[in-house]
Amino acid sequence: MSDLVLVTGATGYIGSQLLERLRDSDVRLRVLVRDASKFEAPEGLQVDVVEADLADAATLAPALQDVDVVYYLVHSMGGKGDLAEQDRTAATNYVGAATAAGVRRTIYMGAVGYDPDGGSSEHLKSRHEVEEILCDGGTPEVVVVRASMVVGAGSGSFKTLVQMVDRLPVLATAPWRSARSQPIAIADVLSCLVAARTVDPGRYEIAGADELTVEELMREIARQLDKPYHALSVPISVPKVEGAIASVVADEDRELITSLLEGLGDDLVVDDNDAGPVFGVTPTSFPEAAADAIPQIADKH
Repeated sequence: MSDLVLVTGATGYIGSQLLERLRDSDVRLRVLVRDASKFEAPEGLQVDVVEADLADAATLAPALQDVDVVYYLVHSMGGKGDLAEQDRTAATNYVGAATAAGVRRTIYMGAVGYDPDGGSSEHLKSRHEVEEILCDGGTPEVVVVRASMVVGAGSGSFKTLVQMVDRLPVLATAPWRSARSQPIAIADVLSCLVAARTVDPGRYEIAGADELTVEELMREIARQLDKPYHALSVPISVPKVEGAIASVVADEDRELITSLLEGLGDDLVVDDNDAGPVFGVTPTSFPEAAADAIPQIADKH
C-alpha cells in the first residue's frame, strides 16, 4: 500500500500548493486542520481531512494514525501572545504524538541563516528551535529543508517588499538594506519538498541562483514594476515603527509585518546549495522568479 502522507499547515501558502504538487505522487493524502470548514481540497484530489490542533496534544492521535510521512509546515507569524512559546509547544506535542503513532519520517521546512552567537531575529531563532525539537526526538527519520527567502505571491516577506516598492514614493531603508539573501522561487521550494519524501534523512539548505542585498532585491522589483527607485537611508532600524507604517502600505496585520521586517536583517545565504545535488532542482534566477510573482501582487490594490 502507498504511503499515507499528512500535511500540516495545509491552508497556508506553501501547504496548499504542496498538496497540488503531490497529486502525481504515489501517496495517500491527509491534512491536519483546526477548522475543516476553512480547508478546500484541490479540485479532483482525494484528501482525508482531520480536525486537530497542535497546541492540544490530546487531539493529535486520530490525525497521525497510520501516517508514514508528515510535512511539518506550521509556524506562528503575527497574532497575539508569545509566538515562540506557541511554536515550542506545538513542536513538542507533535514529537510526542508522532512517536506514539509510529510515524516514520518528518519533513520540516525551516530557514537558512541562523546565527548561534545570537545575531538572528526572534523569528529565525524560533524556526531553529523548532528544528532542534523535531530532530532531537520523535520520528526515526527527519528531513529538514532550510530555505532562503521564498519568492512567491503569498510569501509574506517578498510580498511586503513588492508592496512597499510599489506604493511608497520614497523608501526609508534601515541597515537591513545591506543584508544578503539568495531568494528562491516558490516552484523550486515545492519541488524540493516533494523530493524530500525519498532523500536521505538530514539537514539541507536550499536557495536561489543569485545572491543579492535587500536593496538590490528592491531595485529589481522597481525595475520590473517600471517604477523609479527612490530610497532614503536611515542609520537605525525601529521595527515597531517600520511595521506600523508598512502594515498600512501592505494592508497586513501589524504584528506580522513587524516580525517580517525584523527578519529582513538576517543574512539568508548558504555555503552549499543543496537544491541541485540533493533534490535535483536547478535554482531559478531572481529576476525570473520575481517576474512570475510580482504581477500577482501588484495587481491586487
